[in-house]
Amino acid sequence: MGKEVEPLGKILQQQAVPNLEKIRSTAPKYTEPIRKISIEVEGREFHNCLCRVEPQFDMAKGDKDILLSIFAWVWRLDSWNILKLDYNKGLFFFGSLGRGKTMTLFALREYLRSLRRRASWYHEKDHRLGTWWLSASQIANKYAAEGQPGLEEYFAPDVCLFIDEMGREPNPASNFGTKMNVIQFLLQMRYDTRRTSVTHVTTNLSLNEISLHYGDYVADRCLEMFNFIEFKGSSYRQ
Repeated sequence: MGKEVEPLGKILQQQAVPNLEKIRSTAPKYTEPIRKISIEVEGREFHNCLCRVEPQFDMAKGDKDILLSIFAWVWRLDSWNILKLDYNKGLFFFGSLGRGKTMTLFALREYLRSLRRRASWYHEKDHRLGTWWLSASQIANKYAAEGQPGLEEYFAPDVCLFIDEMGREPNPASNFGTKMNVIQFLLQMRYDTRRTSVTHVTTNLSLNEISLHYGDYVADRCLEMFNFIEFKGSSYRQ
């Protein structure tokens, strides 16, 4: 895995009060479950998920504010929510190529899977912790193969969906001659279930380009559905 790097759990302990009794969330009903967690253990597990997804991951080169805020989003911890993420909205990762958007979102999914196994008592209290992953192209291709009925499972009221590489899907997709902007339609439908499920996205599109690809109607509703997190800087890929 390369050189030893400082784990996220250690960084979390350094950044905030270690006494969990002092932690408060804007969602009071989650306060008691939050008190049960070990920040260091959970932070280390999140860090391990990052390293499993990307063995060369180096915290020193990572976006610490983003990672700490994502961890805070999972646990609704105001103390570490540096980016002031809204806990009731999904995560919308955008930025240039090679900046680790997909890796970060995939690591989040792996962490949520781990959390479901280890802490079902918390997962059962929070509707946001689902882990269904698809690329935008897979969704468009499913429409092409099955038509609109093939999409219905993705906008069920309890489905939390990770959509990777939005903007790279075939657009429009065609099902026996019936063409559709599939992701536009999907986002419109998932807007209606935003109170009981969340959507997460990675994309290379700029915020202005969302309107061009999916229309002003969807772009406006995205403001209610997502926390927008920009991955800045040059590509990590060599």
